[in-house]
Amino acid sequence: MVEFARYFMQAEHGMSMSDILMRLLIAAVLGIAIGTERQWRGHPAGIQTSSLVCFGAALYSLITPALGAANDYRIVASIVTGVGFLAGGVILKEGLSVTGLNTAATIWSTAAVGALAGVGLWREAALAAFAIIALNLFFFPFTKWIDARVKSRQE
Repeated sequence: MVEFARYFMQAEHGMSMSDILMRLLIAAVLGIAIGTERQWRGHPAGIQTSSLVCFGAALYSLITPALGAANDYRIVASIVTGVGFLAGGVILKEGLSVTGLNTAATIWSTAAVGALAGVGLWREAALAAFAIIALNLFFFPFTKWIDARVKSRQE
């Protein structure tokens, strides 16, 4: 860990410390934005979880250039698997109903935002975060309306 920090302080990998900090800051802010939407509506995985997932994915994305492999995307691909495992922990089955799928998908997508920020694709990360928030905000009332219609048909 100390070697990793020393490596980034020397800026031999082509990134300045300010660039690294900017990428991490953007990831944290975008994670906070996504988490705020979740927290505001009372869903699990709110501000703290979303910001940590986004920030962590950005950190892992920064490891790739530190290893001297600028185009080695295996670490970023591993984020997908690791966060998928984490997101699977919020999916619950009670009888015939399953809950937490949207929260899991939001966590998984938030990691992608962090990875985008970590590799320096800031605009794409911001657009993806906006899309996650918009999809959650737009589809929540829409799914409630559909569920109400299905329930009224069943009765």
